[in-house]
Amino acid sequence: MPHVAGAHRGLDIWLIQRASAVVLAIVLPAFLIYAACQPTLDYASWRSLFEPLFVKVGALLFVAALLVHAWIGLREIFIDYVHHLGLRLALYFGFGVLYLGCLIWAVDILWGVR
Repeated sequence: MPHVAGAHRGLDIWLIQRASAVVLAIVLPAFLIYAACQPTLDYASWRSLFEPLFVKVGALLFVAALLVHAWIGLREIFIDYVHHLGLRLALYFGFGVLYLGCLIWAVDILWGVR
């Protein structure tokens, strides 16, 4: 049987969805525990938390995992419930622009901390 292009795409997307869920499930509770253990959560402590490069990169990876996870979830919802192709493509484009904007905004915020 000849190989069909994209035949394993469902498995790839499923694995990416699960990997992003694992990242979210590990990072979010760890961050909440860290925040709960701090004596104060004022502007200065938040600023000092996000100054090291490894924290910036970790936070950016978290945001990227969140956006990928949301994108795949919305993609499945659109495939299942939006049957008009033009509307589905418009929704893909709209959410793609929104998520890209969120990622750029996160980079701007994280690298704006000095």
